[in-house]
Formats: sequence, C-alpha cells, structure tokens
Amino acid sequence: MILTELQKAICRILKKEISAIQTCEVYPTIRKELVAPALFVELVSLESGKDPGTEELALKARFEARIVIDSTIENAPIIVRSLAAEVARVVNKNTWNVENVSAGEFISGGGDDFRPELDAYLVWMVEWVHELHTGQSMWSETGIIPHIISVGENVRP
Repeated sequence: MILTELQKAICRILKKEISAIQTCEVYPTIRKELVAPALFVELVSLESGKDPGTEELALKARFEARIVIDSTIENAPIIVRSLAAEVARVVNKNTWNVENVSAGEFISGGGDDFRPELDAYLVWMVEWVHELHTGQSMWSETGIIPHIISVGENVRP
C-alpha cells in the first residue's frame, strides 16, 4: 500500500540525510527510554486532493514529524531548532522516490507541547503535505494516453 511504503521511505531518507538523528520511527510506541535525537513521523490527516482525471483517488496527506531531544543537554534549544530546520529542508519538495506521490510542501515548524508522554523532552514539530494518487488509473491497462487533437485551418492534412 502506498501509505506504508511512503512512511517507511520518509523515515529511511530523513535518517540518511540528517546524520544526527539516532532514532526514526513511524507511530512510535511509548517506552522508558530512547536514543536521541529522535524523530517520530505520523500521518495526521487526509483531505480530498486535486482530481487527476484518471479515476484514481487524489488525497492530500498531512504529515507531522516530532524532533525529540533531552532538554538538559547543552544548547538543547538551538539543537532542536536546527534539527527542525533540517527536517523542513529534507521534506520540502521531496517525493521519497515513491510512485504517485507529489513533491512535499513544507507548512510549518514550531515547539510542540501537546504530547504529555513527551513532557520530559524538548520537542519541535515540522508539518508538511503531499498529494497522493491511490487506486488504478484508467489509462494504465489500455495503454491509451490522453492527448489533445487540434481541429481548424492550421492543422496539417
């Protein structure tokens, strides 16, 4: 499924591109300890996207990535913000090499105090969206490619 493949690719590429990230997980489980800096990625909403005219379903998928570090380390506020900026850089315009996924569009980044299970840490969140096309294209099996036909005086015989 496209969502499973996409979320795995997001974590894999973010960890590869940002060497400081020690842990990257999709929908993390709560535990007593983690290796930080950590990055937790979640798909938080799906909205209707722009119809591609292929009978595929277009979805606008909004993702959040939480950067989590120990608040007691030296320069923690600067480190978490720097990592958030790096995440924003990587997600923006990235397709993660997954078919039927548009380039990512960075929305925002900022402090995140809304997860009680992360209260002991310094957390920043980065939001972005992708447009996804799911389902079977009506054009893929027939080999017929949509095209424009011009009719008029300037058309060659």
